[in-house]
Amino acid sequence: MKFIKSALGFGLTLWQKKRTILELARRDFISEHSGTLLGVFWNYAQPLTYVLVLTLIFSVGLRRNPGGRVPFLVFLITGMIAWQFFSLTWGSLTRIIRAHAFLVHKGGFPLAILPLAKILSAAVPHLVLIAVTVLVAWFKGIPPGLYALQVFYYLAGLICLLLGLGWLTAAASLFIEDVANFVGVLMQFGFWITPIFWNIDSISPRYRWLFKLNPAVYFISGYRDSLIYHIGFWEKPGETLYFWIVTLLALIIGAAVFRRLKPHFGEVI
Repeated sequence: MKFIKSALGFGLTLWQKKRTILELARRDFISEHSGTLLGVFWNYAQPLTYVLVLTLIFSVGLRRNPGGRVPFLVFLITGMIAWQFFSLTWGSLTRIIRAHAFLVHKGGFPLAILPLAKILSAAVPHLVLIAVTVLVAWFKGIPPGLYALQVFYYLAGLICLLLGLGWLTAAASLFIEDVANFVGVLMQFGFWITPIFWNIDSISPRYRWLFKLNPAVYFISGYRDSLIYHIGFWEKPGETLYFWIVTLLALIIGAAVFRRLKPHFGEVI
Protein backbone atom coordinates (compact mmCIF):
# COMPACT_ATOMS: atom_id res chain seq x y z
CA MET A 1 0.00 0.00 0.00
CA LYS A 2 2.86 2.40 0.81
CA PHE A 3 4.40 1.66 -2.58
CA ILE A 4 1.14 2.57 -4.33
CA LYS A 5 0.78 5.79 -2.30
CA SER A 6 4.35 6.74 -3.23
CA ALA A 7 3.63 6.21 -6.91
CA LEU A 8 0.40 8.24 -6.73
CA GLY A 9 2.24 10.99 -4.86
CA PHE A 10 4.92 11.09 -7.52
CA GLY A 11 2.28 11.23 -10.23
CA LEU A 12 0.67 14.25 -8.57
CA THR A 13 4.08 15.93 -8.27
CA LEU A 14 4.78 15.39 -11.96
CA TRP A 15 1.44 16.94 -12.92
CA GLN A 16 1.89 19.95 -10.65
CA LYS A 17 5.42 20.58 -11.95
CA LYS A 18 4.67 20.00 -15.64
CA ARG A 19 5.90 23.46 -16.69
CA THR A 20 9.14 22.99 -14.77
CA ILE A 21 9.61 19.56 -16.36
CA LEU A 22 9.17 20.95 -19.88
CA GLU A 23 11.61 23.78 -19.17
CA LEU A 24 14.20 21.34 -17.79
CA ALA A 25 13.73 19.12 -20.83
CA ARG A 26 14.24 22.10 -23.15
CA ARG A 27 17.42 23.16 -21.36
CA ASP A 28 18.78 19.63 -21.30
CA PHE A 29 18.16 19.23 -25.03
CA ILE A 30 19.94 22.51 -25.80
CA SER A 31 22.88 21.88 -23.50
CA GLU A 32 23.44 18.24 -24.48
CA HIS A 33 25.60 19.12 -27.48
CA SER A 34 26.09 22.86 -27.07
CA GLY A 35 29.88 22.48 -27.03
CA THR A 36 30.14 20.44 -30.25
CA LEU A 37 30.44 21.70 -33.81
CA LEU A 38 27.70 19.47 -35.21
CA GLY A 39 25.34 19.82 -32.24
CA VAL A 40 22.23 17.65 -32.33
CA PHE A 41 23.54 15.80 -35.40
CA TRP A 42 25.24 13.40 -32.98
CA ASN A 43 21.83 12.32 -31.70
CA TYR A 44 21.22 10.73 -35.10
CA ALA A 45 24.73 9.85 -36.27
CA GLN A 46 25.40 7.02 -33.80
CA PRO A 47 22.23 4.91 -34.28
CA LEU A 48 22.08 5.47 -38.04
CA THR A 49 25.76 4.62 -38.50
CA TYR A 50 25.31 1.45 -36.44
CA VAL A 51 22.30 0.49 -38.55
CA LEU A 52 24.26 0.94 -41.78
CA VAL A 53 27.21 -1.13 -40.48
CA LEU A 54 24.97 -4.03 -39.41
CA THR A 55 23.08 -3.83 -42.69
CA LEU A 56 26.31 -4.21 -44.63
CA ILE A 57 27.44 -7.10 -42.41
CA PHE A 58 24.22 -9.09 -42.79
CA SER A 59 23.20 -8.13 -46.32
CA VAL A 60 26.60 -8.09 -48.01
CA GLY A 61 28.92 -10.11 -45.76
CA LEU A 62 26.70 -12.86 -44.35
CA ARG A 63 24.02 -12.54 -47.05
CA ARG A 64 21.28 -13.23 -44.52
CA ASN A 65 18.04 -11.38 -43.94
CA PRO A 66 16.33 -12.13 -40.59
CA GLY A 67 13.44 -9.94 -41.75
CA GLY A 68 12.39 -12.45 -44.40
CA ARG A 69 10.52 -10.59 -47.13
CA VAL A 70 10.98 -7.29 -45.32
CA PRO A 71 14.16 -5.44 -46.41
CA PHE A 72 16.79 -5.93 -43.70
CA LEU A 73 17.46 -2.20 -43.43
CA VAL A 74 13.81 -1.58 -42.52
CA PHE A 75 13.67 -4.57 -40.17
CA LEU A 76 16.81 -3.43 -38.37
CA ILE A 77 16.17 0.30 -38.07
CA THR A 78 12.69 -0.16 -36.59
CA GLY A 79 14.12 -2.22 -33.75
CA MET A 80 17.36 -0.28 -33.38
CA ILE A 81 15.81 3.15 -32.79
CA ALA A 82 13.60 1.78 -30.01
CA TRP A 83 16.52 -0.01 -28.34
CA GLN A 84 18.86 2.98 -28.62
CA PHE A 85 16.28 5.24 -26.99
CA PHE A 86 15.73 2.75 -24.18
CA SER A 87 19.36 1.83 -23.45
CA LEU A 88 20.98 5.26 -23.78
CA THR A 89 18.24 7.02 -21.84
CA TRP A 90 18.27 4.50 -18.98
CA GLY A 91 22.03 4.89 -18.71
CA SER A 92 21.63 8.67 -18.45
CA LEU A 93 18.84 8.35 -15.89
CA THR A 94 21.02 6.23 -13.63
CA ARG A 95 23.44 9.17 -13.27
CA ILE A 96 20.85 11.96 -13.34
CA ILE A 97 20.88 12.85 -9.61
CA ARG A 98 24.65 12.94 -9.36
CA ALA A 99 24.77 15.09 -12.50
CA HIS A 100 22.46 17.58 -10.76
CA ALA A 101 24.10 17.37 -7.34
CA PHE A 102 23.71 21.12 -6.82
CA LEU A 103 19.94 20.68 -6.74
CA VAL A 104 20.13 18.10 -3.95
CA HIS A 105 21.14 20.80 -1.49
CA LYS A 106 18.56 23.21 -2.83
CA GLY A 107 15.69 22.82 -0.40
CA GLY A 108 12.26 22.16 -1.82
CA PHE A 109 13.30 21.23 -5.36
CA PRO A 110 11.31 18.18 -6.56
CA LEU A 111 14.15 15.90 -7.63
CA ALA A 112 11.65 13.30 -8.85
CA ILE A 113 10.97 15.39 -11.95
CA LEU A 114 14.56 15.17 -13.21
CA PRO A 115 14.21 11.68 -14.78
CA LEU A 116 11.06 12.65 -16.66
CA ALA A 117 12.68 15.86 -17.95
CA LYS A 118 15.63 13.81 -19.22
CA ILE A 119 13.31 11.32 -20.93
CA LEU A 120 11.38 14.08 -22.70
CA SER A 121 14.64 15.68 -23.81
CA ALA A 122 15.82 12.37 -25.29
CA ALA A 123 12.42 11.83 -26.93
CA VAL A 124 12.88 14.82 -29.25
CA PRO A 125 15.61 13.27 -31.45
CA HIS A 126 13.87 9.91 -31.10
CA LEU A 127 10.74 11.32 -32.74
CA VAL A 128 12.89 12.53 -35.61
CA LEU A 129 14.34 9.03 -35.97
CA ILE A 130 10.82 7.59 -36.06
CA ALA A 131 10.03 9.96 -38.95
CA VAL A 132 13.24 8.89 -40.72
CA THR A 133 12.28 5.24 -40.23
CA VAL A 134 8.85 5.84 -41.77
CA LEU A 135 10.50 7.45 -44.80
CA VAL A 136 13.04 4.63 -45.15
CA ALA A 137 10.26 2.01 -44.97
CA TRP A 138 8.20 3.95 -47.53
CA PHE A 139 11.20 4.18 -49.85
CA LYS A 140 11.66 0.41 -49.51
CA GLY A 141 8.05 -0.25 -50.50
CA ILE A 142 6.27 -0.25 -47.12
CA PRO A 143 4.04 2.85 -47.07
CA PRO A 144 2.77 4.15 -43.71
CA GLY A 145 -0.81 3.48 -42.71
CA LEU A 146 -3.04 4.13 -39.74
CA TYR A 147 -1.13 1.50 -37.79
CA ALA A 148 1.91 3.79 -37.87
CA LEU A 149 0.16 6.02 -35.32
CA GLN A 150 0.27 3.07 -32.95
CA VAL A 151 4.00 3.68 -32.49
CA PHE A 152 3.09 6.52 -30.11
CA TYR A 153 1.31 4.02 -27.87
CA TYR A 154 4.48 1.93 -27.67
CA LEU A 155 6.54 5.07 -27.10
CA ALA A 156 4.26 6.02 -24.19
CA GLY A 157 4.72 2.56 -22.68
CA LEU A 158 8.47 2.81 -23.16
CA ILE A 159 8.53 6.19 -21.40
CA CYS A 160 6.56 4.82 -18.45
CA LEU A 161 8.94 1.87 -18.13
CA LEU A 162 11.97 4.18 -18.32
CA LEU A 163 10.52 6.47 -15.67
CA GLY A 164 10.06 3.64 -13.18
CA LEU A 165 13.48 2.16 -13.88
CA GLY A 166 15.03 5.63 -13.81
CA TRP A 167 13.65 6.44 -10.36
CA LEU A 168 14.91 3.12 -9.06
CA THR A 169 18.46 3.18 -10.42
CA ALA A 170 18.99 6.94 -10.05
CA ALA A 171 18.37 6.67 -6.32
CA ALA A 172 20.09 3.33 -5.75
CA SER A 173 23.25 4.29 -7.67
CA LEU A 174 24.01 7.07 -5.16
CA PHE A 175 24.41 4.48 -2.41
CA ILE A 176 25.68 1.54 -4.47
CA GLU A 177 27.99 2.74 -7.23
CA ASP A 178 27.94 -0.68 -8.86
CA VAL A 179 24.34 -0.05 -9.94
CA ALA A 180 25.49 2.16 -12.83
CA ASN A 181 27.96 -0.52 -13.94
CA PHE A 182 25.25 -3.18 -13.64
CA VAL A 183 22.90 -1.18 -15.88
CA GLY A 184 25.69 -0.81 -18.45
CA VAL A 185 26.41 -4.54 -18.48
CA LEU A 186 22.69 -5.33 -18.58
CA MET A 187 22.26 -3.12 -21.65
CA GLN A 188 25.17 -4.81 -23.43
CA PHE A 189 23.81 -8.26 -22.61
CA GLY A 190 20.25 -7.18 -23.38
CA PHE A 191 21.23 -6.02 -26.86
CA TRP A 192 22.06 -9.58 -27.86
CA ILE A 193 19.08 -11.34 -26.26
CA THR A 194 16.57 -8.82 -27.64
CA PRO A 195 15.40 -9.42 -31.25
CA ILE A 196 16.92 -6.26 -32.72
CA PHE A 197 18.93 -7.71 -35.60
CA TRP A 198 17.51 -11.22 -35.36
CA ASN A 199 13.96 -12.51 -35.62
CA ILE A 200 12.29 -13.94 -32.53
CA ASP A 201 10.33 -16.31 -34.79
CA SER A 202 13.61 -18.15 -35.38
CA ILE A 203 13.51 -19.32 -31.75
CA SER A 204 11.76 -22.59 -31.04
CA PRO A 205 8.25 -22.00 -29.63
CA ARG A 206 9.29 -24.17 -26.72
CA TYR A 207 11.77 -21.50 -25.54
CA ARG A 208 10.35 -18.35 -27.14
CA TRP A 209 8.38 -17.43 -24.02
CA LEU A 210 11.63 -17.10 -22.09
CA PHE A 211 12.81 -14.34 -24.41
CA LYS A 212 9.44 -12.63 -24.20
CA LEU A 213 9.91 -12.21 -20.45
CA ASN A 214 12.24 -9.39 -21.48
CA PRO A 215 9.92 -6.32 -21.59
CA ALA A 216 12.08 -4.80 -24.34
CA VAL A 217 10.77 -7.48 -26.71
CA TYR A 218 7.30 -5.92 -26.41
CA PHE A 219 8.20 -2.45 -27.64
CA ILE A 220 10.78 -3.67 -30.17
CA SER A 221 8.14 -5.92 -31.72
CA GLY A 222 5.58 -3.15 -31.28
CA TYR A 223 7.55 -0.69 -33.36
CA ARG A 224 7.78 -3.29 -36.12
CA ASP A 225 4.10 -4.19 -35.83
CA SER A 226 3.24 -0.51 -36.20
CA LEU A 227 5.59 0.47 -39.02
CA ILE A 228 6.01 -2.80 -40.96
CA TYR A 229 3.54 -5.58 -40.24
CA HIS A 230 0.43 -3.51 -39.40
CA ILE A 231 -0.58 -5.56 -36.36
CA GLY A 232 -2.58 -3.95 -33.54
CA PHE A 233 -1.42 -4.20 -29.94
CA TRP A 234 -4.89 -5.49 -29.03
CA GLU A 235 -4.12 -8.59 -31.10
CA LYS A 236 -1.51 -9.55 -28.47
CA PRO A 237 -3.52 -9.32 -25.22
CA GLY A 238 -1.27 -11.61 -23.17
CA GLU A 239 1.95 -9.80 -24.08
CA THR A 240 0.29 -6.41 -23.59
CA LEU A 241 -0.99 -7.34 -20.13
CA TYR A 242 2.43 -8.70 -19.10
CA PHE A 243 4.26 -5.57 -20.26
CA TRP A 244 1.96 -3.20 -18.38
CA ILE A 245 2.14 -5.29 -15.22
CA VAL A 246 5.95 -5.11 -15.35
CA THR A 247 5.81 -1.38 -16.12
CA LEU A 248 3.37 -0.68 -13.31
CA LEU A 249 5.55 -2.59 -10.85
CA ALA A 250 8.60 -0.62 -12.05
CA LEU A 251 6.74 2.66 -11.48
CA ILE A 252 5.48 1.69 -8.02
CA ILE A 253 8.78 0.23 -6.78
CA GLY A 254 10.84 2.98 -8.39
CA ALA A 255 8.73 5.72 -6.82
CA ALA A 256 8.83 4.07 -3.39
CA VAL A 257 12.60 3.56 -3.43
CA PHE A 258 13.24 7.09 -4.66
CA ARG A 259 11.02 8.60 -1.97
CA ARG A 260 12.55 6.43 0.76
CA LEU A 261 16.15 7.31 -0.18
CA LYS A 262 15.66 10.95 -1.15
CA PRO A 263 16.15 12.36 2.42
CA HIS A 264 19.62 10.77 2.47
CA PHE A 265 20.83 12.02 -0.92
CA GLY A 266 22.69 14.91 0.68
CA GLU A 267 24.68 12.51 2.86
CA VAL A 268 26.29 10.74 -0.09
CA ILE A 269 26.75 13.62 -2.54
